[in-house]
Amino acid sequence: MIMATLFTPLSFSEEQADFKKVGEARMEYLFWDVYDATLYTPSGTYKQGVHPVKFTLTYLRDFAAKDIVKATKEQWQHLGKSDLSAKYADKLLVLWPNIKKGESLSLQTSPSGEAIFYHNDKKLGEITDSQFANQFLAIWLSPNTSEPALRKQLLGN
Repeated sequence: MIMATLFTPLSFSEEQADFKKVGEARMEYLFWDVYDATLYTPSGTYKQGVHPVKFTLTYLRDFAAKDIVKATKEQWQHLGKSDLSAKYADKLLVLWPNIKKGESLSLQTSPSGEAIFYHNDKKLGEITDSQFANQFLAIWLSPNTSEPALRKQLLGN
């Protein structure tokens, strides 16, 4: 059963990390505001593959979970990582709720890179595959992202 492997407890305290903002940006598509994204780390600077990290999307429109997963899959495809869709899409669809305007979806990683998702600061569950968090964050933070201006702002540049 997917729930048994997906929602196993992590061995770190979620309150351990004291996060500082690295950067923030607004995602716009055509003439719609989609979400505000904010990246945090304990040091206030981001280095790829270094954890813990907190990444929050505050949505500026209503979205069905299936549409957020679809957009995630499209971004992985853009990055040449289509195999991640087959590996994670169903897990994300189970994990993520439908989102209303003004609500947030956050990813926080453990020091070893395990992923915990939150909806409005309420814990949803984990993905304990240590590769997932880096692959998910790559959507916004990879040099090959589809949104380089957003990446630059998130990285505080």
